[in-house]
Amino acid sequence: MKQENTKSTVAMVICDTYDEETVYEAMGQGVDLLGGIQRFVDPAEKILVKPNFLSPAAPESATTTHPAVMRGMFRLLQDAGCQNVLYGDSPGHGSCRSVAKGLGLETEELYGAVMADMSQEVRVDFPEGMTANEFYFAKEVTEADAIINLCKMKTHSLERVTGAVKNVYGLICGHRKAAGHVKYPNATVFARALADIHRCVKPRLHVMDGIVAMEGNGPGSGTPTPMNVLLFSDDPVALDTVFCYLVDLDPEMVPTNTQGQAMGIGTYQKEKIRVIMPGQQEISLEEVARRYGNPDFDVDRAGVKKSWLSRYSDMMTAITRRPVIDKEKCIKCGICVSHCPVPGKAIDFKKGKDQPPVYDYKKCIRCYCCQEMCPQSAIRSRKRKETKK
Repeated sequence: MKQENTKSTVAMVICDTYDEETVYEAMGQGVDLLGGIQRFVDPAEKILVKPNFLSPAAPESATTTHPAVMRGMFRLLQDAGCQNVLYGDSPGHGSCRSVAKGLGLETEELYGAVMADMSQEVRVDFPEGMTANEFYFAKEVTEADAIINLCKMKTHSLERVTGAVKNVYGLICGHRKAAGHVKYPNATVFARALADIHRCVKPRLHVMDGIVAMEGNGPGSGTPTPMNVLLFSDDPVALDTVFCYLVDLDPEMVPTNTQGQAMGIGTYQKEKIRVIMPGQQEISLEEVARRYGNPDFDVDRAGVKKSWLSRYSDMMTAITRRPVIDKEKCIKCGICVSHCPVPGKAIDFKKGKDQPPVYDYKKCIRCYCCQEMCPQSAIRSRKRKETKK
């Protein structure tokens, strides 16, 4: 939580390649702009590095935090003398191990970092929670002294974008995630639950991999697009706000920004954010957008700002968008059905397993678990007027 009269600092480093030496140097520059890695961790601490491991996917798909960014962080921690470093995520599909294997992460190449299991849960009561008062974290989360959040720059059907604030949901054990979407059934309430996770575990540092981002049908089925940036901050909301400026998205349109600020984990107000780059003191958010942004980035810019959204988020969720299946892409694998968290299923094989599943939109809570997990990119979020009958 920031002091009232101080600004949140976001460091931005331009990087247009995943060459490991180049990324390591860029990571070092970004962390040094914030005061150095020693500001965030002590060598004697047990450190958990939390990447975005949404699902097993190739690095070039931009679905996950790129291995080069992970290795860059591990190398910085090794340079600082940290000898107890774990990395892991609890993905919605597959396991931490299966995603790591798909990314080619071999133990001997990770500068002493060891993969965490992330499958055993521990209940943590959080009576200070404003929306969520208990969590089922992976065991390694409860054992860590410090957490470093390595998020990915991507779009998201529920929250518009997924970045530093959203990435901590992977600290929840995978099989519990669907239940969370039922318990927190719209964008605003879910954003508040995410803010409570931050308030509970207090990640020390947030780094966003935006060298190649995902636009369009994110967070798992979108289009990779180069943004050529790495972002660093101890304020997850400010970091995500810089992301918004880079893609010409009003930060007030993002529930994780508005609710994150309301709950004290950061700020999205531009007058309270300073952006610094190597070789220069400070750059305005408008200059960030003008010089380095992509106004054509495919992200949902429709809708209304926080005051209306906060008041009528249930109605907006139900009326404006819904998941829709592309029957030509669907392979009838049933992953969308198995991941639907709604009791009685909002999507099912109502016409038989030789036909694509069918939605019951009266049950659907628009959590988009089906869209996130679809391995064929066969599910998209569409406005009702765009939906095919």
